[in-house]
Amino acid sequence: MQHDCEKLNRNLIERLAAGDILRNRSRDSGGHDAIVEFIDGKRIATSYRQLNQRVNQLVRGLRTQGLSQGDRLALLCSNTAEFVTVAFACYKAGMVLVPVNYLQTVEDVRYNLEHAEVKAVIYQETLSETALQASAALDQVQTRVVIGEPSEPTSITLESLISGQDDAEIEDIIIDDRDVATLLYTSGTTSRPKGVETSHKSLYVTSLSSSLSFNYQRHHRQFSVLPLFHCAAWSFGMMTLQLGGALVLQNQFNPQTTIDLFQAEKISSALLLPMMWRALLKVPGIEQAEFPALTQATYGMAPMDANSLEQLRTAFGCNFDLGSGQSEFTPVTTVFYDGTETEFSGANYWGIPTFTTQQAIIDDEGNEVAQGEQGEICWRGPQVMNGYLKNDQASKEARLFGWHHSSDLGMIDCHGQLVFVDRKKDMIKSGGENVASCKVEKALLNIPGVAQAAVFGVVHPHWIEAVCASVILDPGSDLDEADIIEACKQELGGFQVPKRVFIEERLPCTATGKIQKPHLRSQYKDLFV
Repeated sequence: MQHDCEKLNRNLIERLAAGDILRNRSRDSGGHDAIVEFIDGKRIATSYRQLNQRVNQLVRGLRTQGLSQGDRLALLCSNTAEFVTVAFACYKAGMVLVPVNYLQTVEDVRYNLEHAEVKAVIYQETLSETALQASAALDQVQTRVVIGEPSEPTSITLESLISGQDDAEIEDIIIDDRDVATLLYTSGTTSRPKGVETSHKSLYVTSLSSSLSFNYQRHHRQFSVLPLFHCAAWSFGMMTLQLGGALVLQNQFNPQTTIDLFQAEKISSALLLPMMWRALLKVPGIEQAEFPALTQATYGMAPMDANSLEQLRTAFGCNFDLGSGQSEFTPVTTVFYDGTETEFSGANYWGIPTFTTQQAIIDDEGNEVAQGEQGEICWRGPQVMNGYLKNDQASKEARLFGWHHSSDLGMIDCHGQLVFVDRKKDMIKSGGENVASCKVEKALLNIPGVAQAAVFGVVHPHWIEAVCASVILDPGSDLDEADIIEACKQELGGFQVPKRVFIEERLPCTATGKIQKPHLRSQYKDLFV
């Protein structure tokens, strides 16, 4: 018994609990802005002290509904102060936050809720229909809480749970730092999504490691428009809050509004998709605009063409670094610093691991391959997931040989920089040659007039698979399929050049812009039959 008590006491003293980030900042940065949002055109700022008090109140309010440590709570909410409030209430209460991608179909949302066995669903008023339909037939959901005005007289509102509760610090929870803090569902581009169990330790460590890797400064101001339910956006949010910075939230990306906010809010850091950064280059007057506060520009989810990077450096006066990673290894995992010396011109570089991550290229027998050889990108370190919920086999496969396996192919160049080759499942086998889809995509994006590109393999009776591409053109571009194929021939080997190019108005994407290639493969599966 004495040994157990000593262990519990040690866990309490040594822990790295995600909720302690807010607790600490409320004490040393209490008057600083934690969140800035705009509601009906009005700027609303929430300080660290105010946020922490509301979080403490919500913890006690959730307990009145019978919720306790270990229970899973689903959150359907856009980028608002309430998202951050609910998230930290879960962390402080020892509950498991399940942030739901509300842009999915109702059936997919229902799968998330059912698979996670959530006991409570908190949802934004504007998402009432999705939340209620998805949870209607689930007996395990005991509590439904609406953010905003209730849709029916008996609804519990978030504000009613907060109002009147004691705002004193939560002191009666013992959290082990490997307890699950967030259950994050993968984007499910190939099959049913997996539930990634992310620990308090993983969240806490990445908030520190990424801060060092990106050289973020204390009290910086982060522009946040990617949805917070996504691992990358939330990781950057946690990094900002760890440093006592301000999260300037937006729900819709608008190029002109973004430029205005960069200047008015003195934004010092931002994570955007490449297509978003490119859109900012087209804002009228961008050549004359100045952004003296912006010191850290980051892009992710997709590569950026060299021409756009050069224009962005000129327009914004700073470097543009690439952050990469995945849900299973609490991003950011690797950083490619703008201007880094590299061995291969035009390759898709992911760079070096963050400070708490080890990185290696592993063969199928678990051996680290020599520099310059291709294999699977693997990582290890405290940012790794606990595992996949209810999927022991997948969890076991992901951690073979003492490494976390990314399912991505890559190599390390002579400067120690990681080169991403392709997703294992996206590598195209054409005429006996391996074709990296991302290399073809990069060539397509280098063609003036091509805005987005997705390359995929389609079954072919002679070539095994034929390289095909779907592209979106810039407004006003008059490129056709023949033009694009001819341009590819100038940069790619014959076996890499797409056999067909489809000009689309839109591409199937997840909420964060990840192109769903299985949809394209299915759409064109009978092309060569």
